[in-house]
Amino acid sequence: MRIFDVAEVYAQARAALRRDPQLADLWVRGEIASVTYARSGHIYFCLRDATAQLDCVLFRHDARYLRGRLEAGQAVVAHGAIDLYDGRSLFQLYADLVEQEGVGAWRLQFELLYRQLEAEGLFATERKRPLPAFPRRIGLATSATGAVRHDIARILERRYPLAELVLVDCAVQGEEAPLQIVAALHRLNEFAASRLPPQRQHEAIDVIILARGGGAPEELAAFNDERVARAIFASAIPVVSAIGHETDYTIADLVADMRAPTPSAAAELVTPDVRALRETVHGYRQRLAAATQSILQAQRHAAATLRQQLLWHSPRAQVARQRQRVDELVARARLLIQQELRARAAQVEARRLQLAALSPETTLARGYALCYDAQRGTILTAADQVAPGAPLVVRLHRGGLRARVEHVMAPGPHARGEVSDDAQSPVV
Repeated sequence: MRIFDVAEVYAQARAALRRDPQLADLWVRGEIASVTYARSGHIYFCLRDATAQLDCVLFRHDARYLRGRLEAGQAVVAHGAIDLYDGRSLFQLYADLVEQEGVGAWRLQFELLYRQLEAEGLFATERKRPLPAFPRRIGLATSATGAVRHDIARILERRYPLAELVLVDCAVQGEEAPLQIVAALHRLNEFAASRLPPQRQHEAIDVIILARGGGAPEELAAFNDERVARAIFASAIPVVSAIGHETDYTIADLVADMRAPTPSAAAELVTPDVRALRETVHGYRQRLAAATQSILQAQRHAAATLRQQLLWHSPRAQVARQRQRVDELVARARLLIQQELRARAAQVEARRLQLAALSPETTLARGYALCYDAQRGTILTAADQVAPGAPLVVRLHRGGLRARVEHVMAPGPHARGEVSDDAQSPVV
């Protein structure tokens, strides 16, 4: 016989509880008998029915999802796992979800999976990828027999016929639907650009549409399946979800890179409108033509300016300008020479007139005469330069005389040709 310690008993009991999968994923219905809100944010409450009660704890990180405050007397449904708390010998439910009784089972499953996947970051906005602006190949995971396929194909043909639609058939309702949707996503991901060799890049699928028409919440259950959510999260290609109508929300919508309110809207989201593209291209063409014309005009003007500059600096133009300069200088020199000649001519004329006025001829014309010493040929300016009997040559205005000195007079009145009454007249 073996005797166990208390701790060993709890360890054995805990191990037995944890081996039971049903106790690890347990849904419990009951009435809240008592509830305590701890300062730590944890909530302790007790569930009871007519014959038994069960202690429960809802930790702070799960309590934040409560839709309202828990009160004694409320009928609720709780989900969690059974375990033992050694410190107080408690057999209790570690709850992660508490909802008012009356909520449908699909809603409870949705809330439970939502919280789990949100905690793992599958809904994080920062991980969502942008859609390609101009997809070449579009993957579609939906039923081949449904109207969704034809609606999407018709919109793509009208809106963006350049894209190729690649359909992978899968069930979108029923028990087999989740596995078929996962398989369809895996099949489309075989054509992810990152998984294809360079020579097959033209086969790459750029975006995936996961689509289904409207239906009751139970009919959309496949898109609230955890396996589908993880397949979308693992996709190497951006995924657009288009499940049901605009008011329908599924886990697949939350994980997808983008949600479309309807399948038809998804076809519009993943493609540009070819008509708008044509208008844009036309606008760009007009702007390009206007810009080109403006550039050409500017270049023509610049070329003309450069041509004028080139002509201005060309040797021929420089020679022509120098020739013109020479002509201008020659004309200016001629003008200056003419001016100088006229000035000099005026000076010469003035000198001529001056010389004429001072010329002996002019003086002789007024009655004066020049006397020369006939022997020496010098002009006589004084009477004492000769002696009586000396020969003279007298020059008059017209002609001349030869004479001889008979008498020399002293300076005085006689020097001006005046002779007193008693003096003898000069002899010439």
